[in-house]
Amino acid sequence: MHIGDIQVRTPFPWQVLLDYYSHRLTPGFESVEGGRYQRLNGKRTIIVEYDTNQSRLVVSANGRVDADETLAAAARLFDVEHDHELIHERLHRSKPLKQRLANLPGMRPLGAWSPFELCIRTILGQQVTVAAAGTLMRRLVERCGSITPECVVAADVSNMGMPGKRAAALQSFAQAIVDGRVDFSQPWAQVDTALQTLPGFGPWTRAYLAIRLGRDRDAFPASDIGLIRAAKVETPAELLKLAEAWRPLRAYAAIYLWAVPP
Repeated sequence: MHIGDIQVRTPFPWQVLLDYYSHRLTPGFESVEGGRYQRLNGKRTIIVEYDTNQSRLVVSANGRVDADETLAAAARLFDVEHDHELIHERLHRSKPLKQRLANLPGMRPLGAWSPFELCIRTILGQQVTVAAAGTLMRRLVERCGSITPECVVAADVSNMGMPGKRAAALQSFAQAIVDGRVDFSQPWAQVDTALQTLPGFGPWTRAYLAIRLGRDRDAFPASDIGLIRAAKVETPAELLKLAEAWRPLRAYAAIYLWAVPP
């Protein structure tokens, strides 16, 4: 069943975006194969494909789903309004970014189909590799059955291969969602304020989430070792100094440093 189409601003490196996301999805509920993204929604499977000729996402499902909600989620995930011309104009003179921008026009910070799932995965991914975070996410799905706040609160998350404090942070966050203390329908500033009160949401984590969920163009996790290495500096202080020239678009600089080879 065809749900609808979403116009996309180009350039839009669809396959690269899919490949990047394929290492960061929720196992059992999201998949990337055959040049398309698939999302399990209850008993329905939502499919998102890209029509290159018409520069649009084509969204379908194997049954009835909420069309407005589904289209909004797809647009949010793939950041269809990304303005590459603005990013290029502001950042292409920077030595660490110039070749990266030329190599892959249109790269952007991906969002998430489920803000809750992204937060959970971000906690799991603290101080481990992307692959290790994926393994932990699979284990959590196996224990919970579904990555919902109620399921995570009720699950046994011990002995999953992560520190006890991190396991406690998962359930503390899930409980905050259940209690309404964190509400993703609110403006990001309010969400960020609420997250600051919870264990596991330090400056790096909140900056990362601000990029992907808050769409904060200037969010920048300066302590990230990957950014430090990619920018060829030695310390967070040096990175912050270099990044002053990237304001107010440091989030886009971060994604290019993370995801695109020089």
